[in-house]
Amino acid sequence: MNELITSLRRTPYQSLAMFFSLFLTLFLSLLLMFSLTFLYGLLSYVEARPQVTIYFQNETSESSILEVKKELEQSGKVTSVKYVSKNEAYALYRDLNKDNPLLLEMVSAEILPASLEIFASRPSYLPELAAYLEKVPGKDEVNYQKNVVEKLLALTAVVRTGSLAFFGFLMFTTTIILITITHFKVALRKDEIELQRLMGAKASYVRRPFMREALFLGFLSSTIVFAKFSLLIYVAYPYIQSYLRGVQSLSIDLAQYKLVVWPFSIEYVGMLYLILTLFGICIAAFATLFATKKYIAIQRS
Repeated sequence: MNELITSLRRTPYQSLAMFFSLFLTLFLSLLLMFSLTFLYGLLSYVEARPQVTIYFQNETSESSILEVKKELEQSGKVTSVKYVSKNEAYALYRDLNKDNPLLLEMVSAEILPASLEIFASRPSYLPELAAYLEKVPGKDEVNYQKNVVEKLLALTAVVRTGSLAFFGFLMFTTTIILITITHFKVALRKDEIELQRLMGAKASYVRRPFMREALFLGFLSSTIVFAKFSLLIYVAYPYIQSYLRGVQSLSIDLAQYKLVVWPFSIEYVGMLYLILTLFGICIAAFATLFATKKYIAIQRS
Protein backbone atom coordinates (compact mmCIF):
# COMPACT_ATOMS: atom_id res chain seq x y z
CA MET A 1 0.00 0.00 0.00
CA ASN A 2 2.87 2.36 0.82
CA GLU A 3 4.40 1.69 -2.60
CA LEU A 4 1.08 2.52 -4.25
CA ILE A 5 0.75 5.80 -2.34
CA THR A 6 4.36 6.69 -3.21
CA SER A 7 3.70 5.93 -6.89
CA LEU A 8 0.62 8.15 -6.89
CA ARG A 9 2.48 11.00 -5.19
CA ARG A 10 5.28 10.92 -7.76
CA THR A 11 2.93 11.76 -10.64
CA PRO A 12 -0.22 13.19 -9.01
CA TYR A 13 -1.49 15.17 -11.99
CA GLN A 14 -1.06 12.29 -14.43
CA SER A 15 -2.79 9.92 -11.98
CA LEU A 16 -5.65 12.42 -11.60
CA ALA A 17 -5.97 12.73 -15.37
CA MET A 18 -6.07 8.95 -15.66
CA PHE A 19 -8.74 8.76 -12.96
CA PHE A 20 -10.99 11.35 -14.63
CA SER A 21 -10.62 9.65 -18.03
CA LEU A 22 -11.71 6.36 -16.49
CA PHE A 23 -14.50 8.07 -14.53
CA LEU A 24 -16.06 9.64 -17.62
CA THR A 25 -15.75 6.45 -19.68
CA LEU A 26 -17.21 4.24 -16.96
CA PHE A 27 -20.06 6.65 -16.20
CA LEU A 28 -21.15 6.76 -19.84
CA SER A 29 -20.72 2.97 -20.12
CA LEU A 30 -22.90 2.40 -17.06
CA LEU A 31 -25.54 4.78 -18.42
CA LEU A 32 -25.61 2.86 -21.72
CA MET A 33 -25.75 -0.51 -19.97
CA PHE A 34 -28.56 0.64 -17.68
CA SER A 35 -30.58 2.08 -20.59
CA LEU A 36 -30.17 -1.05 -22.72
CA THR A 37 -31.20 -3.44 -19.96
CA PHE A 38 -34.28 -1.36 -19.20
CA LEU A 39 -35.22 -1.20 -22.89
CA TYR A 40 -34.85 -4.96 -23.24
CA GLY A 41 -36.89 -5.40 -20.09
CA LEU A 42 -39.65 -3.20 -21.52
CA LEU A 43 -39.50 -5.11 -24.80
CA SER A 44 -39.84 -8.45 -23.03
CA TYR A 45 -42.72 -7.04 -20.98
CA VAL A 46 -44.62 -5.80 -24.05
CA GLU A 47 -43.98 -9.02 -25.97
CA ALA A 48 -45.29 -11.02 -23.01
CA ARG A 49 -48.54 -9.02 -23.03
CA PRO A 50 -51.43 -10.14 -25.24
CA GLN A 51 -50.83 -8.69 -28.72
CA VAL A 52 -54.53 -8.65 -29.56
CA THR A 53 -57.35 -8.34 -27.04
CA ILE A 54 -61.03 -8.53 -27.89
CA TYR A 55 -63.61 -7.17 -25.44
CA PHE A 56 -67.18 -8.44 -25.69
CA GLN A 57 -70.48 -6.70 -25.05
CA ASN A 58 -72.21 -7.46 -21.75
CA GLU A 59 -75.01 -9.41 -23.41
CA THR A 60 -72.61 -11.77 -25.21
CA SER A 61 -72.88 -15.24 -23.69
CA GLU A 62 -69.90 -17.13 -22.30
CA SER A 63 -70.56 -20.03 -24.68
CA SER A 64 -70.24 -17.69 -27.68
CA ILE A 65 -66.96 -16.31 -26.36
CA LEU A 66 -65.57 -19.80 -25.77
CA GLU A 67 -66.58 -20.74 -29.31
CA VAL A 68 -64.48 -17.86 -30.66
CA LYS A 69 -61.63 -19.03 -28.40
CA LYS A 70 -61.88 -22.54 -29.85
CA GLU A 71 -61.83 -21.27 -33.44
CA LEU A 72 -58.72 -19.18 -32.73
CA GLU A 73 -56.91 -22.12 -31.14
CA GLN A 74 -57.76 -24.33 -34.13
CA SER A 75 -56.48 -21.75 -36.62
CA GLY A 76 -52.85 -22.66 -35.87
CA LYS A 77 -51.92 -18.97 -35.80
CA VAL A 78 -51.87 -18.43 -32.05
CA THR A 79 -49.65 -19.74 -29.27
CA SER A 80 -52.36 -19.27 -26.65
CA VAL A 81 -55.74 -17.65 -26.05
CA LYS A 82 -56.74 -16.65 -22.54
CA TYR A 83 -60.36 -16.14 -21.54
CA VAL A 84 -60.86 -13.41 -18.92
CA SER A 85 -64.34 -13.53 -17.38
CA LYS A 86 -66.16 -10.57 -15.84
CA ASN A 87 -65.23 -11.72 -12.34
CA GLU A 88 -61.57 -12.15 -13.29
CA ALA A 89 -61.56 -8.70 -14.92
CA TYR A 90 -63.04 -7.24 -11.72
CA ALA A 91 -60.38 -8.99 -9.62
CA LEU A 92 -57.66 -7.49 -11.81
CA TYR A 93 -59.31 -4.07 -11.58
CA ARG A 94 -59.45 -4.27 -7.79
CA ASP A 95 -55.79 -5.26 -7.61
CA LEU A 96 -54.71 -2.35 -9.82
CA ASN A 97 -56.81 0.19 -7.90
CA LYS A 98 -56.48 -1.14 -4.37
CA ASP A 99 -55.08 2.20 -3.20
CA ASN A 100 -58.09 4.13 -4.51
CA PRO A 101 -61.29 3.06 -2.68
CA LEU A 102 -63.41 5.60 -4.58
CA LEU A 103 -62.75 3.87 -7.90
CA LEU A 104 -63.58 0.49 -6.36
CA GLU A 105 -66.97 1.74 -5.17
CA MET A 106 -67.92 2.95 -8.64
CA VAL A 107 -67.26 -0.32 -10.48
CA SER A 108 -68.76 -3.79 -10.22
CA ALA A 109 -68.12 -7.05 -12.07
CA GLU A 110 -71.32 -6.62 -14.08
CA ILE A 111 -70.17 -3.53 -15.95
CA LEU A 112 -66.71 -4.88 -16.86
CA PRO A 113 -66.47 -6.75 -20.17
CA ALA A 114 -65.32 -10.31 -20.65
CA SER A 115 -62.39 -10.63 -23.03
CA LEU A 116 -60.01 -12.90 -24.91
CA GLU A 117 -56.27 -12.25 -24.80
CA ILE A 118 -54.57 -13.58 -27.93
CA PHE A 119 -50.86 -14.32 -28.38
CA ALA A 120 -49.94 -14.75 -32.05
CA SER A 121 -47.41 -17.41 -33.04
CA ARG A 122 -45.94 -14.99 -35.61
CA PRO A 123 -46.12 -11.18 -35.89
CA SER A 124 -47.25 -11.56 -39.52
CA TYR A 125 -50.48 -13.18 -38.28
CA LEU A 126 -51.51 -10.16 -36.22
CA PRO A 127 -53.29 -8.19 -39.00
CA GLU A 128 -55.24 -11.28 -40.04
CA LEU A 129 -56.26 -12.09 -36.48
CA ALA A 130 -57.31 -8.50 -35.83
CA ALA A 131 -59.36 -8.44 -39.03
CA TYR A 132 -61.10 -11.69 -38.05
CA LEU A 133 -61.91 -10.41 -34.55
CA GLU A 134 -63.41 -7.20 -35.94
CA LYS A 135 -66.11 -9.35 -37.58
CA VAL A 136 -66.92 -11.47 -34.51
CA PRO A 137 -70.58 -11.08 -33.42
CA GLY A 138 -70.97 -9.47 -30.01
CA LYS A 139 -67.56 -7.85 -29.95
CA ASP A 140 -67.27 -4.44 -28.30
CA GLU A 141 -63.67 -3.45 -29.03
CA VAL A 142 -60.49 -4.95 -30.45
CA ASN A 143 -57.22 -3.74 -28.92
CA TYR A 144 -54.37 -4.33 -31.37
CA GLN A 145 -50.82 -3.94 -29.94
CA LYS A 146 -48.78 -4.57 -33.10
CA ASN A 147 -47.68 -0.93 -33.49
CA VAL A 148 -46.46 -0.76 -29.90
CA VAL A 149 -44.30 -3.88 -30.28
CA GLU A 150 -42.91 -2.77 -33.65
CA LYS A 151 -42.01 0.71 -32.38
CA LEU A 152 -40.32 -0.69 -29.30
CA LEU A 153 -38.39 -3.20 -31.42
CA ALA A 154 -37.24 -0.40 -33.74
CA LEU A 155 -36.26 1.81 -30.79
CA THR A 156 -34.32 -1.02 -29.16
CA ALA A 157 -32.47 -1.78 -32.41
CA VAL A 158 -31.54 1.88 -32.91
CA VAL A 159 -30.38 2.31 -29.31
CA ARG A 160 -28.40 -0.96 -29.43
CA THR A 161 -26.65 -0.03 -32.70
CA GLY A 162 -25.98 3.52 -31.55
CA SER A 163 -24.72 2.31 -28.17
CA LEU A 164 -22.33 -0.21 -29.73
CA ALA A 165 -20.93 2.43 -32.10
CA PHE A 166 -20.56 5.01 -29.33
CA PHE A 167 -19.10 2.43 -26.95
CA GLY A 168 -16.52 1.39 -29.56
CA PHE A 169 -15.51 5.02 -30.11
CA LEU A 170 -15.38 5.59 -26.35
CA MET A 171 -13.19 2.51 -25.85
CA PHE A 172 -10.77 3.60 -28.57
CA THR A 173 -10.37 7.20 -27.41
CA THR A 174 -10.09 6.25 -23.74
CA THR A 175 -7.46 3.62 -24.45
CA ILE A 176 -5.41 6.11 -26.49
CA ILE A 177 -5.66 8.70 -23.70
CA LEU A 178 -4.67 6.20 -21.00
CA ILE A 179 -1.75 4.92 -23.05
CA THR A 180 -0.53 8.47 -23.59
CA ILE A 181 -0.83 9.34 -19.89
CA THR A 182 0.89 6.13 -18.81
CA HIS A 183 3.67 6.60 -21.36
CA PHE A 184 4.27 10.06 -19.94
CA LYS A 185 4.32 8.69 -16.38
CA VAL A 186 6.86 6.08 -17.42
CA ALA A 187 8.99 8.69 -19.19
CA LEU A 188 9.16 10.79 -16.01
CA ARG A 189 10.77 7.82 -14.26
CA LYS A 190 13.13 7.05 -17.12
CA ASP A 191 16.31 7.32 -15.08
CA GLU A 192 14.95 5.08 -12.33
CA ILE A 193 13.85 2.45 -14.87
CA GLU A 194 17.21 2.52 -16.63
CA LEU A 195 18.97 1.98 -13.28
CA GLN A 196 16.66 -0.94 -12.47
CA ARG A 197 17.36 -2.50 -15.85
CA LEU A 198 21.14 -2.10 -15.37
CA MET A 199 20.80 -3.89 -12.03
CA GLY A 200 19.12 -6.81 -13.79
CA ALA A 201 15.47 -6.09 -12.97
CA LYS A 202 13.02 -7.97 -15.16
CA ALA A 203 10.40 -6.21 -17.24
CA SER A 204 7.65 -7.51 -14.97
CA TYR A 205 9.33 -5.92 -11.93
CA VAL A 206 9.68 -2.57 -13.73
CA ARG A 207 6.07 -2.73 -14.86
CA ARG A 208 4.67 -3.75 -11.44
CA PRO A 209 4.15 -0.29 -9.82
CA PHE A 210 2.43 1.04 -12.94
CA MET A 211 0.15 -1.98 -13.15
CA ARG A 212 -0.65 -1.77 -9.45
CA GLU A 213 -1.59 1.89 -9.81
CA ALA A 214 -3.72 1.16 -12.91
CA LEU A 215 -5.65 -1.60 -11.15
CA PHE A 216 -6.25 0.62 -8.15
CA LEU A 217 -7.46 3.55 -10.27
CA GLY A 218 -9.69 1.22 -12.31
CA PHE A 219 -11.29 -0.16 -9.15
CA LEU A 220 -11.57 3.26 -7.47
CA SER A 221 -13.11 5.00 -10.48
CA SER A 222 -15.65 2.21 -11.09
CA THR A 223 -16.68 2.22 -7.42
CA ILE A 224 -17.12 5.99 -7.31
CA VAL A 225 -19.00 5.98 -10.63
CA PHE A 226 -21.37 3.31 -9.33
CA ALA A 227 -21.94 5.24 -6.10
CA LYS A 228 -22.66 8.49 -7.98
CA PHE A 229 -24.95 6.73 -10.45
CA SER A 230 -26.80 5.00 -7.60
CA LEU A 231 -27.39 8.38 -5.99
CA LEU A 232 -28.83 9.74 -9.25
CA ILE A 233 -31.12 6.71 -9.57
CA TYR A 234 -32.22 7.19 -5.96
CA VAL A 235 -33.22 10.78 -6.72
CA ALA A 236 -34.97 9.75 -9.95
CA TYR A 237 -36.63 6.68 -8.41
CA PRO A 238 -40.05 8.33 -7.79
CA TYR A 239 -40.17 9.47 -11.44
CA ILE A 240 -39.24 6.00 -12.71
CA GLN A 241 -41.84 4.45 -10.41
CA SER A 242 -44.49 6.87 -11.68
CA TYR A 243 -43.58 6.15 -15.32
CA LEU A 244 -43.76 2.39 -14.77
CA ARG A 245 -46.97 2.50 -12.75
CA GLY A 246 -48.95 -0.66 -13.38
CA VAL A 247 -45.86 -2.62 -14.45
CA GLN A 248 -45.28 -5.31 -11.85
CA SER A 249 -41.78 -6.27 -13.00
CA LEU A 250 -39.34 -6.08 -15.91
CA SER A 251 -36.84 -8.82 -16.64
CA ILE A 252 -34.37 -9.94 -19.28
CA ASP A 253 -33.35 -13.46 -20.23
CA LEU A 254 -29.69 -14.38 -19.71
CA ALA A 255 -29.25 -17.90 -21.07
CA GLN A 256 -31.49 -19.98 -18.78
CA TYR A 257 -31.69 -17.30 -16.07
CA LYS A 258 -34.29 -14.54 -15.83
CA LEU A 259 -32.75 -11.39 -14.40
CA VAL A 260 -35.22 -9.00 -12.76
CA VAL A 261 -34.47 -5.41 -13.81
CA TRP A 262 -37.45 -3.72 -12.15
CA PRO A 263 -37.95 -3.43 -9.24
CA PHE A 264 -34.19 -3.28 -8.80
CA SER A 265 -32.97 -6.67 -7.64
CA ILE A 266 -29.74 -7.43 -5.77
CA GLU A 267 -28.67 -9.67 -8.66
CA TYR A 268 -29.16 -6.86 -11.21
CA VAL A 269 -27.35 -4.24 -9.12
CA GLY A 270 -24.54 -6.69 -8.38
CA MET A 271 -24.19 -7.57 -12.07
CA LEU A 272 -23.93 -3.89 -13.05
CA TYR A 273 -21.25 -3.24 -10.44
CA LEU A 274 -19.29 -6.39 -11.31
CA ILE A 275 -19.29 -5.67 -15.05
CA LEU A 276 -18.38 -2.02 -14.48
CA THR A 277 -15.52 -2.89 -12.12
CA LEU A 278 -14.11 -5.57 -14.42
CA PHE A 279 -14.33 -3.20 -17.37
CA GLY A 280 -12.58 -0.39 -15.49
CA ILE A 281 -9.79 -2.67 -14.28
CA CYS A 282 -9.33 -4.34 -17.67
CA ILE A 283 -9.15 -1.14 -19.72
CA ALA A 284 -6.72 0.48 -17.25
CA ALA A 285 -4.56 -2.66 -17.12
CA PHE A 286 -4.53 -3.06 -20.91
CA ALA A 287 -3.51 0.55 -21.55
CA THR A 288 -0.78 0.39 -18.89
CA LEU A 289 0.52 -2.95 -20.14
CA PHE A 290 0.67 -1.68 -23.71
CA ALA A 291 2.39 1.60 -22.77
CA THR A 292 5.00 0.06 -20.47
CA LYS A 293 5.70 -2.81 -22.85
CA LYS A 294 6.28 -0.40 -25.71
CA TYR A 295 8.52 1.85 -23.60
CA ILE A 296 10.60 -1.04 -22.23
CA ALA A 297 11.00 -2.39 -25.76
CA ILE A 298 12.29 1.03 -26.87
CA GLN A 299 14.70 1.12 -23.93
CA ARG A 300 16.09 -2.28 -24.84
CA SER A 301 16.80 -1.20 -28.38
